[in-house]
Parts: sequence; structure tokens; C-alpha cells
Amino acid sequence: MIHETAIIEKNVKIGKNTSIWHFVHVRSGAIIDDNVSIGRDVYIDTKIHIKKGTKIQNGVSVYAGVNVGLYCFLGPHVTFTNDLAPRAGRKTWKVVNTYLEDGASIGAGSVIVCGAKLQPFCLIGSGSVVIGTIPAFHLASGSPARVSKMICACGNKQFPLGSSLKLVIQDCCHENLFPEVIKLAKKTVSLLIKQSNS
Repeated sequence: MIHETAIIEKNVKIGKNTSIWHFVHVRSGAIIDDNVSIGRDVYIDTKIHIKKGTKIQNGVSVYAGVNVGLYCFLGPHVTFTNDLAPRAGRKTWKVVNTYLEDGASIGAGSVIVCGAKLQPFCLIGSGSVVIGTIPAFHLASGSPARVSKMICACGNKQFPLGSSLKLVIQDCCHENLFPEVIKLAKKTVSLLIKQSNS
């Protein structure tokens, strides 16, 4: 579904079962995978790849340098940057990459400063300012965002910092998440445990 007010430039690839709502602007060369939802007033920059299952709420601008994984959630009016020293009238500037890994979620009104890395299934509290790396399956909030708890894959249960990664797949996760997302979370946990043991 593409709303009649949306602007879709040439050479954009849009997958199946994807919804693009009012006044969205998608730049040339962007790729939007299957089962993506893009809310009102969203801007997708040139050559950005929005991966499968991602949900982008109203008023988000996804600029060059923002890398979005599978099943990410970008809450309303999340702000990204891509220049650490912005100036009008500069001769040149360098895009600084930001990474949202699979399953990462960002609460409404948060600011993600370029160079940040949101690891799989982390959760950023609303109104936070993220300036660094947020570990997988962790909750972070504040300005700057600080990690306070570990969380399960669906985000409903919290655990003390340093808890076992084996706790992050709970019954609520099976109730709340699609089987494909559970599979992705389990794969992430296995990989993280393997890395910690190596």
C-alpha cells in the first residue's frame, strides 16, 4: 500500500506487504524489504536499505549512513544525525555511520548521534540521547543514554545487569513475537554466548 501523497523517486525497490503512508518521501536507490511499515511524514534517504519487518513511525528521517537491521522499531519522531561537525557552507563533509542491528527498538523522540551502535534486541527509552554502543538485550535511557537492565527479546521482562543471556527468551516472547523473530533472537543469543566463550 502506497498512499497517493507519498513521493517515491525512481529506482526504488519496495517489497511485498509493505505500507507507505501519507507524505512519505523515499529517495532514489532506496530498498524497502517485505512487511515494512513506514508512517506519515517519514523521509528515507538515497540508497538506504530498510530491512524486513521494520516499523518506522511518524516523523522519522532516515539519513545516509543509517543502517537498519531486520525487525527494528523506530518510534515517532526519532532523530538521526550523520555529521559530527555540521556547518553550513562547508566544502566537504563525511558521513558517519550509525548501526541498528536486528531487533533493535528506539522509543519516541530519541536522538541517535551518528557513530552509535544499537546491538540486537536492545531497547532505547523514549526521549533518550544515544552517543555510543548499547549492548544486545539491554535497556538504556536518559541523556546520555545509560544501560540500566537486561531485557527479554520482547522487552516485557527485565533482569539485573550481568544476568545470563539464557534468560532473554521467555514465555512472553513466544506470546508476543512472530516465530521468525523468535528464531532471530535465539540465533543472536547462540552467537553471543559462543563469542563470550571463545
